[in-house]
Amino acid sequence: MTQTTAPHDADLKLDALGQALARADELDGAVMAAIDSEQYRPYDGSARISASVSAACVALEHGRALRVLVAQGLPTAALSLLRLQHEALTRAVWLLYAATDLAVDKLAAPLSKETEAAANKLPMLAEMLKQLADKPAAAQPLLGLQAFKDNNAAALNSFVHGGIHALHRHAQGFPEPLVIGALRNCSGLLLMTGMMLAVLAGSQPMVRRFSRLQVEFAADLPPPLPTHARADGAVAQAQEH
Repeated sequence: MTQTTAPHDADLKLDALGQALARADELDGAVMAAIDSEQYRPYDGSARISASVSAACVALEHGRALRVLVAQGLPTAALSLLRLQHEALTRAVWLLYAATDLAVDKLAAPLSKETEAAANKLPMLAEMLKQLADKPAAAQPLLGLQAFKDNNAAALNSFVHGGIHALHRHAQGFPEPLVIGALRNCSGLLLMTGMMLAVLAGSQPMVRRFSRLQVEFAADLPPPLPTHARADGAVAQAQEH
């Protein structure tokens, strides 16, 4: 029998950032297992749900890229991706709950110069959040999306645009707690994205798996919000346009 190192012994050999990265990777694996990624099927093949699934998958990719960049010692680029991860997830939620049929059609159309120009006129982050605020079925995901924006938007905009945060951190270095905090925010968005994919699958057992993951990985996530997400009937409600 091959001898392996117990998980707690392995953690002792890692610094705090290494442990945070390891836990973020574990959460990623748990999310993929929870949605049964190899066999995942959305609730239906409608343009609305298909577009929302695609946006959620883009958010997953941004989150994974962020962890790779942190592991490679590239925190400026890593933190910039948090904004992209948040915006892609917001787009996924907006597409399901708030986008008009015309807006969905613009994003689902084959890519061309004309469709690109039309899609560029669609709502951006602030307007999507505003529209979601008028949709009761989106109340729970909106709490997390809005909280993330309120707490992080100014700094992340600075990173994306080469502003004061990016320049000062590049010159002075990144405190380890800041990078660990970014990983926790990334993991929080990842868990929200997984929950969104569970909703898009219309699967209550899948949704319940994410409720358990919230508890299991609580120490590796941002502080909890006052209320807990519920997804009962969310797909059906979202399609009542």
